[in-house]
Amino acid sequence: MNSDESSERIKKLTQECVDIVRTILVARREMSKLHDPSLRDVHLPRATEEIGAILSLTESATNDIMLAAEDMMAADFSDPERAQELVNDSCMRIFEACSFQDITGQRISNVLKTLQLVEAKVEQIETAWSNTSALQSEQQPATGDAALLNGPALEGEGIAQDDIDQLFA
Repeated sequence: MNSDESSERIKKLTQECVDIVRTILVARREMSKLHDPSLRDVHLPRATEEIGAILSLTESATNDIMLAAEDMMAADFSDPERAQELVNDSCMRIFEACSFQDITGQRISNVLKTLQLVEAKVEQIETAWSNTSALQSEQQPATGDAALLNGPALEGEGIAQDDIDQLFA
């Protein structure tokens, strides 16, 4: 091997090392951007609390509506004025109980924002991995003699020496 060939091989090896380092640096930089402790420490626990509050409000409102409906069903219509007052009061309690929906909607919006944040983080991870994969795939596959040079085979791989000896016998 002459010095020009040796110099060319050194340049190729150096470039491959530079590409590997670049890939590692890009991956590290992208991964460091993804680290967001507030997601785990603030946003997800808050979303869990919001869902718990939604369940509690829904349960309470359902209970209030059912009690008001039971009161209306038990109304004594032999006294029409008293029955009308009871039905009106029960309807007001039902309307008040239905107001939970506005608060629930706000809470669900908060949970959705957290889920969107999680989704954005997952997309960032996918992008980071696809960027490092793209850098790795930029390397051209070996052609010609270089494609044939695989080095010594591992134990149990490649052609056995006995088969080669038999071929030349």
